[in-house]
Amino acid sequence: MMKPGEIGVRGAIGEAYLQGRLAQARLRGEFRPSRREDVDEIEALATSERRRAIEAGLGVLRRGEVAYGVLAAGASTRMNLSEIPAEARRLLERVGSAGLKSKALVPVVEVGSRVLSFIDIFLANVKRLSAETGSACPIVVLVSESNGDEIERHVARASKFPADDVLSFRQSLDTQVVATVADVERARKNFGSHGDLDSALELSKEFAGCDLAIRKPGGHGEFLHQLISSGTLGRLLRRGVRYVSIRNIDNIGGLLDHRWLMILGRMIFSGRNFVVEVSRRPDGPAGKGGALILRPDGDLEIAEDPAFAGTGVDPRDSYYINDATALLKVDYLFRIYETSAEEILAASAPVLAEIAERGRRKFPALIDVKPVPLEDGAIVGAFVRETNLWESTGVERGLGVDAAAVFSVKDIEEAFSRAGADEQRRLSLRVRFAATKKWEDYAGINAALAPHLARRVLEGPLSTEP
Repeated sequence: MMKPGEIGVRGAIGEAYLQGRLAQARLRGEFRPSRREDVDEIEALATSERRRAIEAGLGVLRRGEVAYGVLAAGASTRMNLSEIPAEARRLLERVGSAGLKSKALVPVVEVGSRVLSFIDIFLANVKRLSAETGSACPIVVLVSESNGDEIERHVARASKFPADDVLSFRQSLDTQVVATVADVERARKNFGSHGDLDSALELSKEFAGCDLAIRKPGGHGEFLHQLISSGTLGRLLRRGVRYVSIRNIDNIGGLLDHRWLMILGRMIFSGRNFVVEVSRRPDGPAGKGGALILRPDGDLEIAEDPAFAGTGVDPRDSYYINDATALLKVDYLFRIYETSAEEILAASAPVLAEIAERGRRKFPALIDVKPVPLEDGAIVGAFVRETNLWESTGVERGLGVDAAAVFSVKDIEEAFSRAGADEQRRLSLRVRFAATKKWEDYAGINAALAPHLARRVLEGPLSTEP
């Protein structure tokens, strides 16, 4: 097979990979998949507990002890602009978004005459909650070297937040490596068609271990590592921030609202350091994603699907799936990175880099093979050596991890199709996990939920029941 121009020679990372010195880390020790009864469902809490938790959340918010974090480093790789459906094309044309590099700036919904992207919904959410609660907490945005300029310009132009209230830091782009045939086979569910899979398998036979000229961010574990090395954690500590909210940019259901305040308040009461939102794992392809597991000592942990290889346990046996939405207390970072507020505040840039690296070394390697389109139309299966933010939950025992069970779009899908307009709105606003991963979502239930969620963000109320 002729070598495509984007495939280079085999470098040090590729050699380590082929020799087995760089491999997907597997889960070690005893564990079991989660069961429904392992986690409290937010919807089922007593009214008194809900009110008490919301008041506690509002208290730390008004004291400025929270930062609103969002993971925006990703590119819109599964939203190829040459394959967009009619509705998505119309939104793109309305805002002139051709050539955008960022998933964050992909338009999601039109409300009135306003077209909102993923980042617009997030920013409007922060603005509305801040106005309702009389609070002023900072925003933390993880961008990448490839999309940082684009996103930072948009945020500065669109948000109208004071410059000191928006903290962004840039994730470096890492070399992608062509995967082996065996690893492509294991990742076949990541490939959209048999043609894509066949193309990747053919290229892997000849070029496994070779570098790709196409670089990409090395996993959102870097949100934690670079929060420290960039000096951003130090800036937050100086402002008195004690809690950081985190979510993927494409989860339009993960609003900063009364349910989020409940989760924050319960975290405060329980003394936990990290609370991840989970939902019932749906059947079929939609059920792909990290699993909640339990250790014999009761510790909760999120493990990505590739980590289950060779364990004899199917990740789909876990009742709960990771929603990639969480709250962390800064003490969580102190444990993982073996540091303190005093050390962070006094450290120089080189020392901050050393602190970040001693935590990074604890994280398991994640080798998640994804399809990468080449200029000639071929598809290659490739990976970067990633660390995963959610797998931070397992780097040590006793980290104080908890979970909160919330509704996903799959929990309301069947009832939604039979409901009238008012009931559809009510069901939409119960959802906290509605990720938009591909163009097809613009024609599915996500598209039906989006206007209701966007109007709540724009019009409220957020801090009380809608």
